[in-house]
Amino acid sequence: MKESSAEKWRKFTYRDSVVTVTAGKNVYLENCRRILEYNDIRIAAELTDSQIYIWGKDLRADCCSSDTLIVYGDISSVEWIKKGAAKK
Repeated sequence: MKESSAEKWRKFTYRDSVVTVTAGKNVYLENCRRILEYNDIRIAAELTDSQIYIWGKDLRADCCSSDTLIVYGDISSVEWIKKGAAKK
Protein backbone atom coordinates (compact mmCIF):
# COMPACT_ATOMS: atom_id res chain seq x y z
CA MET A 1 0.00 0.00 0.00
CA LYS A 2 1.35 3.39 -0.98
CA GLU A 3 1.89 5.97 1.78
CA SER A 4 0.12 9.29 1.52
CA SER A 5 2.17 12.45 1.60
CA ALA A 6 0.64 13.29 5.00
CA GLU A 7 1.88 9.96 6.43
CA LYS A 8 5.36 10.53 4.98
CA TRP A 9 5.43 14.03 6.51
CA ARG A 10 4.32 12.65 9.90
CA LYS A 11 7.13 10.07 9.89
CA PHE A 12 9.61 12.80 8.98
CA THR A 13 8.50 15.34 11.59
CA TYR A 14 7.38 13.17 14.53
CA ARG A 15 9.83 11.02 16.40
CA ASP A 16 8.77 7.83 18.12
CA SER A 17 8.19 8.03 21.84
CA VAL A 18 10.46 6.09 24.17
CA VAL A 19 9.32 4.95 27.62
CA THR A 20 11.78 3.40 30.08
CA VAL A 21 10.66 2.04 33.45
CA THR A 22 13.40 1.38 35.99
CA ALA A 23 12.77 -0.94 38.97
CA GLY A 24 9.34 0.54 39.68
CA LYS A 25 10.98 3.73 40.95
CA ASN A 26 11.03 5.98 37.89
CA VAL A 27 9.67 6.33 34.36
CA TYR A 28 11.66 8.15 31.68
CA LEU A 29 9.60 9.58 28.78
CA GLU A 30 11.20 10.84 25.57
CA ASN A 31 9.21 12.89 23.04
CA CYS A 32 6.60 13.89 25.58
CA ARG A 33 4.26 16.50 24.09
CA ARG A 34 2.51 17.69 27.25
CA ILE A 35 1.32 16.72 30.72
CA LEU A 36 -2.42 16.08 30.82
CA GLU A 37 -2.84 15.43 34.55
CA TYR A 38 -0.48 15.68 37.50
CA ASN A 39 -1.03 14.68 41.13
CA ASP A 40 0.71 12.45 43.67
CA ILE A 41 -1.06 9.22 42.59
CA ARG A 42 -1.43 9.64 38.81
CA ILE A 43 0.45 11.41 36.05
CA ALA A 44 -0.98 11.42 32.52
CA ALA A 45 1.05 12.60 29.54
CA GLU A 46 0.55 12.89 25.80
CA LEU A 47 3.31 11.33 23.73
CA THR A 48 3.84 11.47 19.98
CA ASP A 49 1.49 8.61 19.11
CA SER A 50 -0.17 7.71 22.40
CA GLN A 51 -1.10 8.70 25.93
CA ILE A 52 0.48 7.22 29.03
CA TYR A 53 -0.97 6.97 32.52
CA ILE A 54 1.45 6.37 35.38
CA TRP A 55 -0.08 5.21 38.69
CA GLY A 56 1.65 5.03 42.05
CA LYS A 57 2.16 7.00 45.22
CA ASP A 58 4.28 10.02 46.06
CA LEU A 59 4.70 10.71 42.32
CA ARG A 60 6.63 13.77 41.17
CA ALA A 61 7.90 14.82 37.77
CA ASP A 62 10.99 16.57 36.47
CA CYS A 63 11.66 17.94 32.97
CA CYS A 64 15.16 17.48 31.59
CA SER A 65 14.37 19.26 28.31
CA SER A 66 11.36 20.54 26.40
CA ASP A 67 10.34 17.00 25.33
CA THR A 68 11.71 14.78 28.13
CA LEU A 69 9.93 13.95 31.39
CA ILE A 70 11.06 11.81 34.31
CA VAL A 71 8.48 10.58 36.82
CA TYR A 72 9.78 9.55 40.26
CA GLY A 73 7.98 7.73 43.05
CA ASP A 74 6.60 4.31 43.93
CA ILE A 75 5.30 3.23 40.50
CA SER A 76 2.52 0.63 40.67
CA SER A 77 1.40 0.54 37.01
CA VAL A 78 1.88 2.14 33.61
CA GLU A 79 -0.97 2.22 31.09
CA TRP A 80 -0.21 2.95 27.43
CA ILE A 81 -3.06 3.89 25.04
CA LYS A 82 -2.41 4.36 21.33
CA LYS A 83 -4.09 7.37 19.73
CA GLY A 84 -7.32 6.35 18.10
CA ALA A 85 -7.88 3.42 20.49
CA ALA A 86 -10.91 3.64 22.75
CA LYS A 87 -10.20 3.90 26.48
CA LYS A 88 -12.21 1.46 28.62
